[in-house]
Amino acid sequence: MHLIYVTSSLPFSAGETFIIAEILELRKRGHVVSVVPIRPERKVNHSDAQLLIGSTIREPILSFNIIVAALKEVLRAPMLSFRSGLFLTKSRSFPVALKNLTILPKAMWVARIARRKRADHIHAHFASTNSTAALLASAVSGIPWSFTAHRWDIYENNLLATKLKSACFARAIDRRGAQALSRFAGGHYHKVRVIHIGVEMQHFETDAKPSPALRVLMAARLDEIKGHRYALEAVARLKKAGIKICLHCVGDGPLKSTLQQYAVELDVMDEVHFPGLLDHQEILRQLCEHRWDVALLASIENGNDHEGIPVFLIEAMAAGVAVVATNTGGITELLEGGVGILVRQQDPNSIADALVRLEKDRCLLRKLSVAGIRRVRGEYTVESTVSALLAEFRSSRRSG
Repeated sequence: MHLIYVTSSLPFSAGETFIIAEILELRKRGHVVSVVPIRPERKVNHSDAQLLIGSTIREPILSFNIIVAALKEVLRAPMLSFRSGLFLTKSRSFPVALKNLTILPKAMWVARIARRKRADHIHAHFASTNSTAALLASAVSGIPWSFTAHRWDIYENNLLATKLKSACFARAIDRRGAQALSRFAGGHYHKVRVIHIGVEMQHFETDAKPSPALRVLMAARLDEIKGHRYALEAVARLKKAGIKICLHCVGDGPLKSTLQQYAVELDVMDEVHFPGLLDHQEILRQLCEHRWDVALLASIENGNDHEGIPVFLIEAMAAGVAVVATNTGGITELLEGGVGILVRQQDPNSIADALVRLEKDRCLLRKLSVAGIRRVRGEYTVESTVSALLAEFRSSRRSG
């Protein structure tokens, strides 16, 4: 099967690493995957993303090549192109319609690429303009399509009812996302599927290296929704209580300087480190080598802005690292049944209490390690999620 994967910037973005294992597993099974980033950036930030470069078709969102290809596609199928363009008039607001309009030439280019490669299916990650491009490319080329909805892109409601009507299926990465997606789906909620993001099970050392301080890793973009400030406040409380702790906040983002200054104000710069963006494979290696006792996410909910199921937590669990996270978004689904410690959001005391429990009870650390591995093996391996996706892709070929 030849698949077109429409991404935002992958393999050139710092984010979207969660898609890499999925694409590599599809290729491992003998399928051809052409990666088409809507807005490719200048460089590859992660070494594992380099594996996708050879199968990536890179072109800016608007260029001479895009315009020429779009015009050729319109001339080839003028009525189909016109009808496809009418989809954009159903956008719920002028700003959303304008976003979709900017993607129209590239969508025509994607249609031409898909036809020329005789692709069997087009799949877009994110329900925003990426899936708008896939929707239009499918309408013009006649190739079936689908999309994965993640989090904020569901609540943006960019033509979701239209997309669900046209798509073979829509994938939500957690139950909460599926419920939200169904609310926007009109009469097409039956096309919504819950298929988790899967990770590779890692080979890891069974014995953790002893450390005088509780070693905590928080790998997340440095922005408001991730709740770093509450993690810093928890560290400050633990320091005052005489509990040794080391927190690494791995990642980059708009709040980096603000959070560093806040760490200075809290007098925890000796306990908290900001190493910046690390290579994805390096983070996995450190998790598997048990450089960390705990993986922490202090995420918050801000209206409709909340976590899906963070892949960082799944990867930590797969490597046998205990997890502490707030009861927000899809995190509760991942950790239900006591496979991790759920804490209240925006509550440094709750975070500190959970970390104290783990610092004092190493048996609990081991128990959560085993439970996390079992949860990932049972529900979140890339092998199982790709099998579910392939079943849907194949079903679209039969129905087509």
